[in-house]
Amino acid sequence: MPDSYRFMPLPLVGLTHAPQLPSVQRTARPHDPAVTLFTDLHHSACVVAGHHDGLDQTLHLMMRAGVRMVFVSGADGSLIGMVSAEDIQGERPVLHAATRRVSHHELTIADVMVPLSQWPTVDMSVVRTSRLGDIAATLRDHGLRYLLVTQQKNGQTVLRGLFSARRLEMAMNITIEPGLHARTFAELEHDLAHH
Repeated sequence: MPDSYRFMPLPLVGLTHAPQLPSVQRTARPHDPAVTLFTDLHHSACVVAGHHDGLDQTLHLMMRAGVRMVFVSGADGSLIGMVSAEDIQGERPVLHAATRRVSHHELTIADVMVPLSQWPTVDMSVVRTSRLGDIAATLRDHGLRYLLVTQQKNGQTVLRGLFSARRLEMAMNITIEPGLHARTFAELEHDLAHH
């Protein structure tokens, strides 16, 4: 093997004190390419919870993984839904527990997830030519907190990645959906009384 192809170990340096963790201060503008804030599942870990997992167990999984949304797998391991921290901590579990007359601890992720059939998606070919403002407008107009991106590969639809409203809001310093959780407790009680 020629010397130009030899690899050399890098010099290592010991730490004398604890290093600071980096803080991500990602800022973006509406005209920036959409891919700048795209979470590509080819390069990011995909967090999956089982459909029979409990709500508290799944929240704990989210905290450990540092995410606010997980995909849900069925008994055979295939994707059947997705659930966000907002879904678990919002009104959905309260309404479902009241309707079924069960305690909150008896609910599973399958009870509060958004099923696969209700996932609005966009194709990666569209994302490649889109801007962040287009993504924000899509999230706002459709009342979404996550926009899932699919791609055609070998004749099959593959989940490629996603956009998070929270990530866009933080980077662009905007509010994508004011009032998403603005329902009053009186409205919640009204819904409970009529189920």
